[in-house]
Amino acid sequence: MLRRTLRKIIPTYAILPLLLTGLMNLLAYQGAKLVQLFTGYAHALDMTTALDRAMPFQPAWVLVYIGTFVFWIYQYTTVARESPSKAYRLATADFIAKLICLVFFIALPTTNVRPTVEENGFIPFVMRFIYWVDTPTNLFPSIHCFVAWLGTRYIYECKSLRHRVLTGILCTIGTLLVFASTLFTKQHVLLDVVSGVAVAEIGWLVARFTKLPTVLERLNERFMKTRLCAFL
Repeated sequence: MLRRTLRKIIPTYAILPLLLTGLMNLLAYQGAKLVQLFTGYAHALDMTTALDRAMPFQPAWVLVYIGTFVFWIYQYTTVARESPSKAYRLATADFIAKLICLVFFIALPTTNVRPTVEENGFIPFVMRFIYWVDTPTNLFPSIHCFVAWLGTRYIYECKSLRHRVLTGILCTIGTLLVFASTLFTKQHVLLDVVSGVAVAEIGWLVARFTKLPTVLERLNERFMKTRLCAFL
């Protein structure tokens, strides 16, 4: 029964495309950090502007920042269920965008100065924990922002949604909240947000106007015949 329920959420054809998005997230973020261990991080660029410094630090936004991961899962699984072609295009766009992020993380490392959180309580504790596990590296472009934007971009293309317009509006609002959460928690700066949107758009264009989704489709046809796919 559990397996049947999972297949309703993630159809068989969507397993590999969605797995690919997760693997690329790991490669772009953790792979860049691994490279930085050997190359160092002494020349990281701080892109903080006067406008960024003027924005207040509001730790409560960390709840939105964490909730973004659930938002991503909803967006990507919803788009993938729309059709195989949508799943392939989404995974292709995500792959290209994260590949660009990886290049920037290595070639143009950035950082920022985060405030000290000294207050007691649940939210300050969570904020300190996020700062501990998520060091001020791999900021430009913002993966947090690009994934939210890309997911919403494709949500608007989903014609089978029961409440298509409402869902699109809510996802747009959710994406803007994600943007705000990265800024108010001082996890990112404005240029990180803008560049995140830019790489998402590049990924969308590549998936729309090239044959890369077809390549993924062919790979997926082979994958679906494997024992690993049957196991999953």
